[in-house]
Amino acid sequence: MCCGTSTQKSNTVVIGKDTTSVVVEPPEEVIIAPTIPPDAVTANYRKNTKAFYGYVKNVQLPGALTTIAFEDNAAPELHLKNSLGAEISYLRFPQFESDLLLVNTVIKDPNFNKYYLYVLRDNQWKQVVNGWAIHKDNRPDTLQPITIDEDDPGKMFRYYSVFDLDKDSELGYTWRLLNESISIENW
Repeated sequence: MCCGTSTQKSNTVVIGKDTTSVVVEPPEEVIIAPTIPPDAVTANYRKNTKAFYGYVKNVQLPGALTTIAFEDNAAPELHLKNSLGAEISYLRFPQFESDLLLVNTVIKDPNFNKYYLYVLRDNQWKQVVNGWAIHKDNRPDTLQPITIDEDDPGKMFRYYSVFDLDKDSELGYTWRLLNESISIENW
């Protein structure tokens, strides 16, 4: 025998086939749900388009300015002067092609809320009627502050508060809730 490497070939025996395989799983699809502001209100503010939401974006207390913005800038922002905050809702009437934006603003006098009703026309927010105020004593939860006038569908019917001298009142005055039928400014 000599030193060095063996000249014999080794016989390798495979007992079975390799049945393991590598499985590559596709990455999981991560779906991110859109974040909708908690006070957002979704409505059909523009006719023949998908509904989108509006929300109170910002309140500047030193300047008394409230900004209302809309989903993906679907409508221009609405800036309300002399406002210390707002709640928004929408109203739907058959006389209008789209939903109306009702804004209930907080003003400097905490005894009143001022209301504004807007329609989106030509990509601009336009007041349907001029703004009006209701005293806190005249605001039951069931009161809808404005609607279409049943006697004249071309007008709006709204509630508002007025100051009334009242000698029987301990304060000498009361706030009365009145209503009126007014012309629609922007159809």
